[in-house]
Amino acid sequence: MNSKLTQAHGSNSTDEKAIRTIHHRMIDAWNAGDAAAFIEPFRDDADFVAFEGTHLKGRAEMRSFHQRIFDTVVKGSRMEGEVKFVRFLSPVMAVMHSTVTYALRGQTKASRARDSMQLTVVARRDGEWRAEALMNASRLAMEDQHFLDGIDLLPAEAQQEVTDLVASLKKRHGDMAGSYAIKQGSRS
Repeated sequence: MNSKLTQAHGSNSTDEKAIRTIHHRMIDAWNAGDAAAFIEPFRDDADFVAFEGTHLKGRAEMRSFHQRIFDTVVKGSRMEGEVKFVRFLSPVMAVMHSTVTYALRGQTKASRARDSMQLTVVARRDGEWRAEALMNASRLAMEDQHFLDGIDLLPAEAQQEVTDLVASLKKRHGDMAGSYAIKQGSRS
């Protein structure tokens, strides 16, 4: 954190702690599979861009989306994370950068493929810090990106072969992660 900027805008450690708590509350709610608690730190009209790019507008859409994934594809997953920094833009506005990893149901350690980072815009209104917007983005190592780019560069028939191979391997070894598959021509 840039302490000069923080001091210049009159923020204090109490404000920063309140902002960081937003991230920790979301992790606790994720681990409980509780969509209502997960979205509680957000304003009613907040924007949320999910891991795969879905733009959710408002708490109702955010709750519905998250309850659906908590009940299906990420059910039983375990999230961990940390706040990298909080930067105050004014005494009532800040951005928080955080990262998370999580292990899907049946995994004993976090899945690198699901690592993500968030940039959250927070504002203090009526004495309370809440999230105005959150952008959740996938975090990929360069070697992983290179591998995925290689699949995207294959002809359509070869991409279908990769998809079929993945489906076969999942069937043979058990599909612990839900119904994820490599999509022809894209990575969602």
